[in-house]
Amino acid sequence: MNTALLARIGTDPAFQATAAPYLILDADLRIHAANTAYTKATLTTADDLVGNELFDAFPDNPAEPDADGVANLSGSLEQVLHRGERHAMGLQRYDVPAPADRGRFVRKVWAPVNAPLRDAEGRIAGLLHHVEDVTEVDQLLLGEPERQNRTADWWHAHPEQLTQALHAMSRLGQAHRMVLRENLELREAMRTRGIIEQAKGILIGQRRCTPDDAFAILVDLSQNTNTKLHDVARALVEDTLHHDPGHPTVEPSSITSRAGTSR
Repeated sequence: MNTALLARIGTDPAFQATAAPYLILDADLRIHAANTAYTKATLTTADDLVGNELFDAFPDNPAEPDADGVANLSGSLEQVLHRGERHAMGLQRYDVPAPADRGRFVRKVWAPVNAPLRDAEGRIAGLLHHVEDVTEVDQLLLGEPERQNRTADWWHAHPEQLTQALHAMSRLGQAHRMVLRENLELREAMRTRGIIEQAKGILIGQRRCTPDDAFAILVDLSQNTNTKLHDVARALVEDTLHHDPGHPTVEPSSITSRAGTSR
């Protein structure tokens, strides 16, 4: 299990800064990272989560006998691990423990999406769990219990609430579009990070340089040849594998030549 890879993406500033709530899990459903948006949405801190098993951190609400959050989320994550494909769960009621009293729960409704995280070789290294808090929309649509049997006439009589609900749904739609883009970017970053680390390792061995110097070499090659960094890294790894063992140092010209053919 590539725990180092999961840890690296969890500490990436881009992962922490994104507005979309994300959690990174390994295949055993142990939490490796949670970004700020996720801890804010779930009323937790990173210290509450990292290193714990997912369902120890987020059990079902014992006051709700019909609670199915654990069962449904577990099933979705197992499906992603088995099929290797993204899975959107739809709307899911899943209450979270209150910050000051974990014996008390706060009502929450989510729109969860789970996706595989792959390493440079395409193997599943972990899981990316994304949620959007739709409790506000759910409350606006359902209202208080006495309103739940309302007809369409109720909306006409309460235009302010209708406007609030439509605005909330619009914000949710915008959030989902942003999340789809960020989800792809994070998964691509996860996939390419491994190959960049391999390339740095090769340069460290060949040039007897530091990791920072090795990364700087890759960046220089990328900028000088107008080639994406991960393409330069992949070319270096491939060229090293095919190079004459008697001449272990790979020249930049051969790297950029191979990178150019891979684009």
